[in-house]
Amino acid sequence: MRIAIVDDDSFQLVFLHRLITTELCSIGAENHQIDTFESGVQFLEQWQPETYDLIVLDILMDRLTGIEVAHKIREKDEHVRLAFCTSSNEFASESYEVNAQHYLLKPITADSISKMFKRLNLVHVEQIRVIRLPDGHPLVLRDILYTEYSNHVVTFYLKEEAPYRLRISQAETEALLFPHGCFLSPYKGITVNLHAVKELTDDTLVLHNGTRLMVTRRKLKEVKDAFQTFRLNQSRKQNS
Repeated sequence: MRIAIVDDDSFQLVFLHRLITTELCSIGAENHQIDTFESGVQFLEQWQPETYDLIVLDILMDRLTGIEVAHKIREKDEHVRLAFCTSSNEFASESYEVNAQHYLLKPITADSISKMFKRLNLVHVEQIRVIRLPDGHPLVLRDILYTEYSNHVVTFYLKEEAPYRLRISQAETEALLFPHGCFLSPYKGITVNLHAVKELTDDTLVLHNGTRLMVTRRKLKEVKDAFQTFRLNQSRKQNS
């Protein structure tokens, strides 16, 4: 899960970061990225569309207000979740213009952060997250079962579509997929999506579609530990 917090109050920035981190860990979203920005200008200078799942904006900031930053975001990204934090409701109508999904009223508490995550349904955001391959082709991350590298080409095996092939290195594939926290490599040239794994038996990963992928002896403990941790985190998400 990728989140940006934009606030020109350094204390509030650290406080929000801590509350959101605690909430993400409590729901099992341990593979997350939280970036903080001390102004709307700083954020827009570094921001690229489709970078974040959620952007939390303070409304009353110098130079550019949160509303103004949100308008800039919506010019290029219609799908990212936006949440405003402020001490009053007077900007509620403006927040609707940029399709903001949540309003955090100060003083912000752990309970209000928890309610925000439930309302925004960020678990669903993870399920429909799209990544773009180096050639610009979009793929829903959860639709990738596994990838296989051979002769400078990687084949992306998908749930309901024909395999997609792209001339790309294994290192580039891992750099693209591994940051999302649900991919690993059971042996050289293969990356597998743990969401697609039904079980691990001895030295084999069995996928829900029946595909069997061997795990090398050198990687067996690493894969077992990763799979157990993944299962535990998924269970925590379902029960949160």
